[in-house]
Amino acid sequence: MGNGKTYNRSLLGFLLIADIIAGFFAFSMGLKINILNVEAGLLTWFIFAEILWISLFTLSNLYDTRATLSRFEEILRIVPTVYFTLIFIITGQVMNLYLLPFELKQILVYGFILSGFLILGRILIHTIQKLLLKQNIGLKKAVILGVNRRGIDVYDKLQTSYHHGLAIAGFVQANDDPDISKNSEQNFDILGSEQTINQIITKNQIDDVIIALDKPSPERIMDTIMNVNGHPVSMKILPDMYEVVTGLARTNQLVGVPLIDVNLNLDTLYSKHLKRIIDIFIATISLISIFPFWILIALGIKIDSKGPILYKQERIGMDGEKFLINKFRTMVLNAEDDTGPVWSGKDDSRITSFGSFLRRFHLDETPQLINIIFGDMASIGPRPERPYFIERLEKKYPFYKRRLKIRPGVSGWAQIKQPYDEKYEDVHQKLKYDFFYIENLSFRLDLKILLGTFWVTIFGHSR
Repeated sequence: MGNGKTYNRSLLGFLLIADIIAGFFAFSMGLKINILNVEAGLLTWFIFAEILWISLFTLSNLYDTRATLSRFEEILRIVPTVYFTLIFIITGQVMNLYLLPFELKQILVYGFILSGFLILGRILIHTIQKLLLKQNIGLKKAVILGVNRRGIDVYDKLQTSYHHGLAIAGFVQANDDPDISKNSEQNFDILGSEQTINQIITKNQIDDVIIALDKPSPERIMDTIMNVNGHPVSMKILPDMYEVVTGLARTNQLVGVPLIDVNLNLDTLYSKHLKRIIDIFIATISLISIFPFWILIALGIKIDSKGPILYKQERIGMDGEKFLINKFRTMVLNAEDDTGPVWSGKDDSRITSFGSFLRRFHLDETPQLINIIFGDMASIGPRPERPYFIERLEKKYPFYKRRLKIRPGVSGWAQIKQPYDEKYEDVHQKLKYDFFYIENLSFRLDLKILLGTFWVTIFGHSR
């Protein structure tokens, strides 16, 4: 089966090489020039174009190496990405924002040839990928939790196909599995019990866990997910109990069986590297732009009420790390002396007059740009919460720790969908939004949230 990470890196490398070759032919045939003509500086244009396309394709998640990825959907993303980018470039040239050494017709022909070679290259590579999977090369190792009729049915269907990209290492005996050994002629490779599933995952280098409990209930599904949460594995749940993770997971077809994906591996190229680079860039530019206004805000706070300008409070960040969040003070001094830790409501009497203005336009949040630069927070992510509330929320919602897998954000899917938390029911709804964001984390979703943040800042929430 080979090393999964090495296989994926090799496949990614071939995709990159194929895209560069596609760019070479598009430059040579579409623009009808010799890019090796160093004197004309055309090699520089070629390198710039390749960096642009690879960056855009990375942000568009077009370097996904999953065997189950729909190639048709991938092609549908390639063509609009290429042509929308070229239209944007042509528009800039027509408006005399810059001057390219190419005619407009050449650029359009370049785009047509580029798209064709990109599609051809990916069809070729993914065809080879399927042939390798047929030879058991590049398969991900998986276990089925549940030695029962449902688990066996999934196992049988997986054995009749190789396109799913999974190699079943064996079964894990669930706590509530019925005794079917007497009524079955099949021999099952049982790797251990549910209590030892974490050791099984580590020992066998498992990539996927298929949950096929005989009598799935919301509590059982949650317990199972919590039990393996912390391992970089993907989990697939038979959809009987899909309401357990409504708003949290994606549903995919696997050999005709609809399964709900819960991807616990968040270390993607975008989430691990590109997102951080973009955050630093956005925070730095925003900090420089807004700094002069901070002087006016500081004066307003001092004139309106007694107390410090900045309000620092301990919050919980990624992986449970504590940090001090920075905000402009919007409440009276020592606001929680009498009440203890409580959530702030819309008409909270502790909020000052100027603080109300700052909150209306979310200006009190702007000092968190400093937290972004230092790596405590991201521009987009789940809202960071105080240790006091997290201790209580973890008891009420066992899956709450899932939010701590990524950096908390100044804004986020939950923040633009719903205003401040006022009661635990609000947290329940926001958890669904947070889980949806974590499962679908991408540049496109972050951009959508960023635009939504501007809308909420100007027009406010509907509630």
